[in-house]
Amino acid sequence: MKKRLIALVCFILTFFSSLSAQTIKGTISDNDKKLIAVSNILIKRDSSSISEYTFSNNGYYKITLNKSYKRIIVEADAYGYARNQYVIENPIKGKIYVVNFELKTDINHLDEVIIKAKKKSFSIKKDTVKYNVKSYLSGSERKIQDVIKKLPGVNVNESTGEIKYKGKSIETVLLEGDNLFGYNYSLGTKNINVDMVEQIQAIDNYSENPLLKNIESGDKVVLNLKLKKGKVDFSGNLDGGLGIFNDSNIASNTNLNILGITKNYKSFGVLAYNNIGINRSPFDYFSFNSNIEELKEKENYIEKIIPESRFSNFLSDDRVNINNQSFGNYNAIFNIGKKIKIKTNLYYLNDLIKSNQFIENQYSIGGSDFITTDNYFLSKRPKQYRGDFNIKLNTSKSSLLEYDFRIREEDIHTKSSIESNNSNNFTSSLRSDDNYIKNRLLYTKKISNKKALQLSVFQSTNKTPQVYEITSLSLNSSSNVNRQKVYTEKNRIGSQITFLGSSFSNKYSFSLGVISNKNRIKSELFNSTNISENYLDYSEELIYQRGSYHFNFNKLRITPSYSINYLNQEIVNYEKGTNINRDNFTLAPSLNLRYRLNNISFIQGKISYVQNSKAEKYLFENEILINNRTTISNMPNLDLQKVLNYGLFYFKNDLYNQMEINLGINYQQIENSFFTNTFINEDILNINYFLLPETNNNLGMNFLISKYLSFIDTNTKLSIDYSVSNYKNIINNSDLRNNKNKSTNIKMLFKTAFDGFINFKNEFNFSNFSSKNENSDEFINEAFTNSFSVILNPIKEVFLKLSSNYFLPNFNKRNERYNFLDASIRYRPKNKRFEFELIAKNLSNENNFEQIQVVDFSTNRYRTNILPMYIFFNMTYTF
Repeated sequence: MKKRLIALVCFILTFFSSLSAQTIKGTISDNDKKLIAVSNILIKRDSSSISEYTFSNNGYYKITLNKSYKRIIVEADAYGYARNQYVIENPIKGKIYVVNFELKTDINHLDEVIIKAKKKSFSIKKDTVKYNVKSYLSGSERKIQDVIKKLPGVNVNESTGEIKYKGKSIETVLLEGDNLFGYNYSLGTKNINVDMVEQIQAIDNYSENPLLKNIESGDKVVLNLKLKKGKVDFSGNLDGGLGIFNDSNIASNTNLNILGITKNYKSFGVLAYNNIGINRSPFDYFSFNSNIEELKEKENYIEKIIPESRFSNFLSDDRVNINNQSFGNYNAIFNIGKKIKIKTNLYYLNDLIKSNQFIENQYSIGGSDFITTDNYFLSKRPKQYRGDFNIKLNTSKSSLLEYDFRIREEDIHTKSSIESNNSNNFTSSLRSDDNYIKNRLLYTKKISNKKALQLSVFQSTNKTPQVYEITSLSLNSSSNVNRQKVYTEKNRIGSQITFLGSSFSNKYSFSLGVISNKNRIKSELFNSTNISENYLDYSEELIYQRGSYHFNFNKLRITPSYSINYLNQEIVNYEKGTNINRDNFTLAPSLNLRYRLNNISFIQGKISYVQNSKAEKYLFENEILINNRTTISNMPNLDLQKVLNYGLFYFKNDLYNQMEINLGINYQQIENSFFTNTFINEDILNINYFLLPETNNNLGMNFLISKYLSFIDTNTKLSIDYSVSNYKNIINNSDLRNNKNKSTNIKMLFKTAFDGFINFKNEFNFSNFSSKNENSDEFINEAFTNSFSVILNPIKEVFLKLSSNYFLPNFNKRNERYNFLDASIRYRPKNKRFEFELIAKNLSNENNFEQIQVVDFSTNRYRTNILPMYIFFNMTYTF
């Protein structure tokens, strides 16, 4: 399989490179023979349609054509100048044509080139692509995220809300040019109504700090939402809906969004309540997927030792998230004069999530086969209060002072009733608190037009006390109570000075910094026989010097970077009376190469080598109880993990021909990993983590192609992901076992864009996962899903959507399949502020869902209840 995928990658790259025909190059100058810095070069077959395009660079251009032509029209267009054309009749393949243009000044010039295709509309101006929202609407979209998903070159992660543009994660989503949401931009994309937004802009080479424009490396990308005219001062929408579930309970959804924009003020607020599985917040208390902000700031957080119950599922959250969520959020930016800008973000969340989960594990270990079962009835209540404050002060025209402050208080209380192995009954309670404070001060000084200096100081504190109690109920009604207390704390403080500069088209940065981490862990496990305790401190002192240089050679960009580090680690175990100390000097080099094939495609390669410590996650030696079966412990080790990473990628985003291609291969080799020594029987699961100087490796490959087929008015997308992971473990006192996991996932999407009253969408997904130990049989599971929708628009004011979602979790059990049927009809009177919608969900009334997962020593069957059938009436008022 791996060889076939590699062959496929090579074939596609060879195929696209072989399409080259004629090459056209030349100069663009004005009446005075001076070169015009930026202009558009358009290749046409006739006077109206554009086939290919490129841009000039400092007055020079060159384009190698990818299509065959009997007649080539070359058109030059630049801001402030009249267009000019040159015609090549009967062009010869392989020939290089030199076409120089001299453009005359035109007072009535066009600001930009606007390209409109059927059902699509966008424009390109320098580093910005402007998507016209109206051109991407089919009638089923409610929130702006529904439109963002459809934009060519843009991909949205449904689980985390992360948005990528041209394969690169965006920094944020701006609102009328202001960074109102920060990394929690899903607040805006999930809640802002489609009707409020006129245009979505994708901006390359973005710099939020105006002093660093054209100085810092231009790798940042953002989206900017441009509002419709009239959606300023004060506007918003109110959604109110009521319905009934199949079990006669009331279904409810209320959502109020308020948008305020004036010259010196921008704000967006959300007030929402629902019990139909919708998560309006950027925080995931259902599956606990980390959002963008949490991934960016993970170094500040300490991981909870007792994990929260994760309700992971193959289905979307709105089918299985049996919630009762109240959420409030307010975001505002104030401009005080020309020098001061203040931003505030306030959050409140209160939810009640319920779930019934049945888990069956079929183990095959060393010739011994046995089965364990657990039936969980869970009730989880998360609460969060949070406030963010940011102030920017322009102390002078060349200096900027910024201060960030955040405080968060989170409480999660989970109650469970457990039936284990159909004979043992338990009740449990887990209360987890999470208190977090962060301070950051950043000063920027622009030394010259090409140089700047930054100084930052930061501090954070994260405390996570947890109490877990579990009671085992016997036949004679006596009880055996286990109580696990855990207290963890992390204090982080540091400072960094950075020098940034640019020389011609090259850019560089050099940093010197120091970081101090101090962690504390205290735990006590009480039961009827003994007490297990941990009490220790872990400190990490890091001094580093980092640098990177971006060399730009026309189409080639070479970026070498490095980090020289001194790391001191110490573990003081007060309970055992031991002390472990380690000093390390390390060098972490990396190299990134990017070659621009043309203005719509590039090849990128990277290689990096990193040495870092993973000790923070594996500190305590005595057992900690984390659920009714499982205890965990560690053998602490301060040796550094060594990671070698290679990657090769190809990306093409042809907006004019509405075609996108992504190819990627990534290999990772990890030495000095923490492995698991696991003991399993019918009643208990003991896991001990230990470090060995052994190697794990991972190989990942991906391929994506999307294309709008104009002859059938259909958007198509095909994606293939393949991965292989080799790892080691110990099970029930075995020798060190070599294991291999393989995963293949294939998705295909077809979506019509007819002008008529009917359109269709179909998406299928096939997955194959296998896990094998060198001394045992292979565990394999194959699953299949298919989603089909019909969208009807018989008259302009009415939209009808019918959907079918088919799931086959296990190919070997084809009788265990699921089919979810949904329907909705929306009526929107012309030129009215009101909109009405009738929604019917889960009409087939499926009441649970089951999926299969495999590892190297077991097959896991997971079943969960889902939201019952409900019928729901919703009214939206826009003001």
